[in-house]
Amino acid sequence: MNEKNKTNFQDVLNIDLITKTGNVKYNLTATHRLTRLMVQAQTIVILIHGFMESSDGWMVQSIAPEMLKKPNTQLFALDGRKIINIEYFRSSTYVRFMGDILGEFLSDVIRDGQDPTRIYIIGHSLGSHIAGVAGKRVQELTGEQIGRITALDPAGPCFSNVSASGRLDKTDAKYVDVIHTNGGMLGLKEPVGHKDFYPNGGTSQPGCYISVCDHSRAWELFAESINSPNHFPARKCDNWTMFGQGLCSRNAISYMGLLSDANNPGQYFLATKKTAPFGMGSAGSG
Repeated sequence: MNEKNKTNFQDVLNIDLITKTGNVKYNLTATHRLTRLMVQAQTIVILIHGFMESSDGWMVQSIAPEMLKKPNTQLFALDGRKIINIEYFRSSTYVRFMGDILGEFLSDVIRDGQDPTRIYIIGHSLGSHIAGVAGKRVQELTGEQIGRITALDPAGPCFSNVSASGRLDKTDAKYVDVIHTNGGMLGLKEPVGHKDFYPNGGTSQPGCYISVCDHSRAWELFAESINSPNHFPARKCDNWTMFGQGLCSRNAISYMGLLSDANNPGQYFLATKKTAPFGMGSAGSG
């Protein structure tokens, strides 16, 4: 895809400011008004949906109401419904261009005075890789890293076994945490973050019978964690089998979801329930 096509993307790539009274849609080329909004924010959170979704789709509608309860947070959702909505292989090739456009916009926000560590991107499926590309582009243009990326079952098809330059990677933000729920199918199985969480082993989820359900469970779990941060303690371990046999570190516990932090990086495992509320508290960490 050439620069002309990228320019065409800019014309249809929008971002919604999400408020308690409704959404306000901006085109990413309307940088002056939008950057002023973002520069004034104490914390910027950007949600990025996956294939065949939108800024008012299920993922955003699940996470946004919970995130709006957090103080001092300005919430946005990238809207790529006109770009990653037709055929998956083609949509996967558009990830780079969407990420570049977002990264260039965020670089303007940083140059105008926003602290990059206050920028937090949460992406599902293809949205995880768009977040990663945006983080890379910010580093190229400003020499700075954004604060955090949370990847919710980052897309696997077309992104497995590719170099870090073409997908999400732990170098894309100061802290990258990943929740794997359909690894090896619709999602990536391999660890790509500072911390990689594998609820129920990371491939299939209790109560799900098709991969779309497993894949979507990542954002359901994250949404629950926002205002119930203690629901998902996870144990550091080499694999799911060892977790099931109680052969993991007894002291290395980390919380999956919004409360996750950069301490003690590695792979973490936990069990969840098949219906909401999914969290099992300490019983889920073995």
